[in-house]
Amino acid sequence: MFYKIVLKLLKFYLVVFNCWIIQGKENIPREGPVVLVANHVSYWDPVILASSVNRVVHFMAKEELFKVPVFGTIIRLLHAFPIKRGRPDRNALRMTTEILQKGDVLALFPEGTRNKTGELLPFHPGAALFALRAKAPIIPMVISGSRTTFPLSLRGKIIINIGRPFYYTDLYEQKISAEDLDKVTSEIREEMNRLLKDVHRK
Repeated sequence: MFYKIVLKLLKFYLVVFNCWIIQGKENIPREGPVVLVANHVSYWDPVILASSVNRVVHFMAKEELFKVPVFGTIIRLLHAFPIKRGRPDRNALRMTTEILQKGDVLALFPEGTRNKTGELLPFHPGAALFALRAKAPIIPMVISGSRTTFPLSLRGKIIINIGRPFYYTDLYEQKISAEDLDKVTSEIREEMNRLLKDVHRK
């Protein structure tokens, strides 16, 4: 209930006070497990991404955020869960597995941190690993304008460009190698670069 209320309020704000454009929304399946991967330029990216998708979205967030009074509780209610950065986290891995096994949507920012340049940083392979293990499609998407226009700039342009889903059925039934993860991660990053260039041309 809290999740729906917050997103309805945010959608109202984006529609009324911003030029909010979503491209490729039809690329997200209406049901079944999905791994969304997006670039990360603003603290607002998770809620803007979630507002742009017609399904409940689950996010990873760094463990430290959950220790902030009130804020930690709020992000839990918005379906975020903690991850320990810089070392293996079995609990986070378990959570991603459960989310995808239930047929839900998991969103990740594979750069691992906010990008202040606009150019994509190197990607971590976690999204590829989670998707391949769950036999879920990976959907690349890019967010443009959230750092410079939201929430204070009225009528600022925010563009969400959602790419086609990537299915790796040939890898679903075999042991996943480091080379497989590198291949998938590289292909997704290449597609996100293309989506960014497409946004910048508009």
